[in-house]
Amino acid sequence: LMLVVDVAITNLCNARCPQCQRTDRNGLGIVSALPLTTWSLNDFKKKFNVKCLEYISEVSFCGTWGDPLMAKDIEPIVHYIIDNSKANVMITTNGSIRTDKFYWDLGVYCGRRLSMVIDVDGIDEQMHQKYRRGTSLKKSLEALQSLSQTKAIPLSQSIIFKHNEDYKDQMKELALLHGSHFHQHVYSEREGFDDNNKWHFINEKGQKEFLEKSTHV
Repeated sequence: LMLVVDVAITNLCNARCPQCQRTDRNGLGIVSALPLTTWSLNDFKKKFNVKCLEYISEVSFCGTWGDPLMAKDIEPIVHYIIDNSKANVMITTNGSIRTDKFYWDLGVYCGRRLSMVIDVDGIDEQMHQKYRRGTSLKKSLEALQSLSQTKAIPLSQSIIFKHNEDYKDQMKELALLHGSHFHQHVYSEREGFDDNNKWHFINEKGQKEFLEKSTHV
């Protein structure tokens, strides 16, 4: 029996996405009840020793409560998995944290055993950052490009709201142009939309704002 495991190694993030569970919708800070924490390489080894890794076919690092690339030891953790198992590694990230060299180096080290999903939420910075606040579309595209020059597998996704629903084809084309092997659209259906399909929040400047559900859902 081979296992696929999803590991949350950090709840740190550089982004302030309004609908994220870690974001306070009143000002887009961090929710007060969230204790910030990150696993080190030693923490990971204690949970997943070499014998344990023998039964794992894939380790997925997903950004449910934080972005995996915010973990200081993400690179040595991935190296440890590659060196001591046959498991593949999947990382989901906003793509705006590390340098181009980081993506290149990790892709070269892991080859086809590494897949990475990177967010492309608009065709320009304004559209991208309407939801993916605190990040950079330019950096996301550069990350895809760097990874695509290795044997690793760059993937991409867009979170769809009304403000970007008419640009799905262009977002996909932009991601593929920068090296993504496959692009998917994910429609936001988080709880909290009102009867008019609006999701209200207070932005960083203390101003009222809203996201609107896609009319294509």
